[in-house]
Amino acid sequence: MALFTDGPISQDQDLANYENGILNIAGEEQIDLQGKIALAQDEIGTRLLALLLRQETRSPFTNWIDPQDMLRRQIGMGDVVVTDPLKQWHVLRTLALVYRDAYNNQLNDRYQKKWQEYAQLEQDAKEMLYLIGVGLVGYPLPVPGAPAVSFQPGTGAGAQYFTQTTWVNQLGQESAASVPVPVTTTPGTQILVTPAAAPQWATGWNVYVGTAPGASTLQNSAPNATGASWTPVGGVLATTGRLPGSGQVPDYYVSNDRVLPRG
Repeated sequence: MALFTDGPISQDQDLANYENGILNIAGEEQIDLQGKIALAQDEIGTRLLALLLRQETRSPFTNWIDPQDMLRRQIGMGDVVVTDPLKQWHVLRTLALVYRDAYNNQLNDRYQKKWQEYAQLEQDAKEMLYLIGVGLVGYPLPVPGAPAVSFQPGTGAGAQYFTQTTWVNQLGQESAASVPVPVTTTPGTQILVTPAAAPQWATGWNVYVGTAPGASTLQNSAPNATGASWTPVGGVLATTGRLPGSGQVPDYYVSNDRVLPRG
């Protein structure tokens, strides 16, 4: 699962999965969907941060923190995992914002009813998340920035490749993958991959390479050192490794009144 701070929680298609005509309505009413997605995430982030500041959120790994401790304010939302209940709340909040704007544009009763419907569904989703708990990780690994991909002499065949990287922490947990970086090699060269700057809890990194977006497979048998670059041994790329995962799962949960252990 991605972290809250990795980027937009939801995309246009997630909204369309709930409301088939939302893309058309946004176009007709000149509503910026990406802006509403970002606004909904900001609003939810503020509410969740207030919850975390109110509750004891002591990590089993780093002894985080009591509600008055400045460390939570420094961490912010950086250790929050985007669980399914959190994503559902975000989608419904975004839809409520879209229909609120559509109603204010047209004063159309149909839009008002949709706004009210999604506002209620959003409230239900928020209460469900508060009951289940906000998922947190002890050693958060943000999604990596795009790796630097260059060439060096080698024995590789010329082809187009798509390269992604992930961070790994001391528990073997892995971050969500970076965006794919396309690159085309010529015969007699091979790629050299250098990761972005490592975050605090990263102890290593993995590299995934494939010949099509979404088909990159793991190339290293053990995590690379954070300061090291990677190139395929003998120019040969693995084609049967696993695909990147979706990121870290929660280590523990904070509900509206207590800390819940994972599982």
